[in-house]
Amino acid sequence: MIVFNKFSPKALNFIKYSHARLNIAHGSVRSSKTVNCTVRWLEYIVTGPQGDLIMVGKTVSTLQRNVLNDIRDIVGEQNFHWVNKQQGELLLFGRRIYCVGANNEDAESKIRGATIAGAYCDEANLYPESFFAQLMARMSVDGACCFCNCNPDSPYHWFYTNYIMNNGITNKKVWHFTMDDNPNLNAEFMKSLKQMYFGVFYKRFILGLWVVAEGMIYDMFNEDTHVRSIPIPTPLNQEILELKLEPGEKIDPVTAFIVSCDYGTSSVTSWSLLACFASGKIYKRAEYYYDVAASMNPVQKTDSEFLADFNLWLKQYPEVEMCGGVYMVYVDPSASSWKLELIRDGYRVCNADNDVINGIRVVGNMLQNGEYIIDPSCVNTIKEYNSYSWDSTAQLVGIDQPLKIRDHACDSDRYGIYTFAKNRLSGVYR
Repeated sequence: MIVFNKFSPKALNFIKYSHARLNIAHGSVRSSKTVNCTVRWLEYIVTGPQGDLIMVGKTVSTLQRNVLNDIRDIVGEQNFHWVNKQQGELLLFGRRIYCVGANNEDAESKIRGATIAGAYCDEANLYPESFFAQLMARMSVDGACCFCNCNPDSPYHWFYTNYIMNNGITNKKVWHFTMDDNPNLNAEFMKSLKQMYFGVFYKRFILGLWVVAEGMIYDMFNEDTHVRSIPIPTPLNQEILELKLEPGEKIDPVTAFIVSCDYGTSSVTSWSLLACFASGKIYKRAEYYYDVAASMNPVQKTDSEFLADFNLWLKQYPEVEMCGGVYMVYVDPSASSWKLELIRDGYRVCNADNDVINGIRVVGNMLQNGEYIIDPSCVNTIKEYNSYSWDSTAQLVGIDQPLKIRDHACDSDRYGIYTFAKNRLSGVYR
């Protein structure tokens, strides 16, 4: 539900003076961009030129979550009517509004031939460039306005270079917002939010800057801080561990052992054995790292050979069975044959969420907060964390991605940590 009590001077300026053909509110998270666009949009629905309107999100589901639910709460159920929800046709204050998702290049065809009197674009930089260009061409009604909000990305991103920074577009207004422009945030919340981001993500999502992702990805990684052995409480050692606790301390039990797999068909296969504690900490107890090129017999192993290795590898760590066994094996979604081999042997298997950027952000946050620890035996993992870097060539076309060199252990860690953490937050453990 939308919650706002006060508007900053910059927010009021946006609401009052966003009358250009293209109006853009960009900047940090929680800076009131979406609220300001929503309030302005509701006014525009009533006062704007006649004709069909359009609301756009990366998907209709994200548009519903970010904007439409708030609009329904503001105007009341009696004024919010789906004419045809399946086709995204909404009736609001007597105006017909089409709700569209723009998550791939095919989205452009959804609005081809349309005549549009106004548009609301939530997270506009997440759309394909072709869709946004088509949208601008469709806004042919006199006085039509487009209202966009977005968080920063690469300074080479098409939305930044072609629209925000393009001085050739004269009928345009741009507002930059930070959290200081949202008077409804308390200091404690802002402090906690700032602690959730690091590096390029801090510069973009907290400072609201369009900056390049460059250099080391996990620049906060420090072997003195993040590499050490952690005792795992089991029925055999719990009494001993309790004797070593400081006054007031309690045992932090392991809630699950999980394994995550980066499967290489002709390169490196990497597995991560991760102990997940009740406190939220995660400990990489062990790694498996098979590099075809570096092996004495440079031939890739079959799935059955890998399964034999998998079982022998796990048997080296009896604490896994003492804590209930392997709860889940998270696997690269493309490794179909390996998933099937594991399932046939009785393991619970789940497709890992391969969202690279959000996965990196979660792992980085845990490193920054001291919540992710790596056992000293994981020598290949430690090497990779010391060299894991952004791809500078990809940045030239506005794409954030890691350099695909010495990244296999980092990938297998990310699969398990991000997928498990995301499911835990959603309350769905799988």
